[in-house]
Amino acid sequence: MLFVVQATRLAIAIGAAAAAGAIAFAVLYFTPALRMVEGTPDNISAVAGAGLPGYNHTVVSIADARILADIADTPDKKTKGLAVRSNMTEGEGMLFLFDNDYPHPFWMNGMKFPIDIIWLDSNKTVVHIEHSLPPCPNQFDCPNHQPDHNARYVLETVAGFSERHGVKDGTQAQFSLN
Repeated sequence: MLFVVQATRLAIAIGAAAAAGAIAFAVLYFTPALRMVEGTPDNISAVAGAGLPGYNHTVVSIADARILADIADTPDKKTKGLAVRSNMTEGEGMLFLFDNDYPHPFWMNGMKFPIDIIWLDSNKTVVHIEHSLPPCPNQFDCPNHQPDHNARYVLETVAGFSERHGVKDGTQAQFSLN
């Protein structure tokens, strides 16, 4: 009889541990914060592998879109910007981080494809957008683009992104920086 009681207790303990493991898996798997970019796997390493090597990444949610953004957080990365890429998809972008609020100017020197440039203030609210800017023909014929308002972040996306997703002045973005 003692054996049956001990075996029952062991089965209950194993069952409880298995149930706890299943609940933990379900919570982690189905948490919306872990879902990355629409149309990509939920596996964070598979999505992170889509970004540029040597860059940190974040997911930017803006309007009805979520994009994986390479983070330009050093002077070298900010200078090069998206000129290091030959193309980009709808679910990709680059997020520039600045230490101060200023109408940070951007230009399209060295770019290989047109983009939208979206300036965000320190509250991650859109303060200005330049739509479908073409690459500069050369560095001597390359205008600066900047907002009339101060910005803390700048998001570069594929051309037409803002119009396709309803991004406009006042739109709120969400992203985390580690």
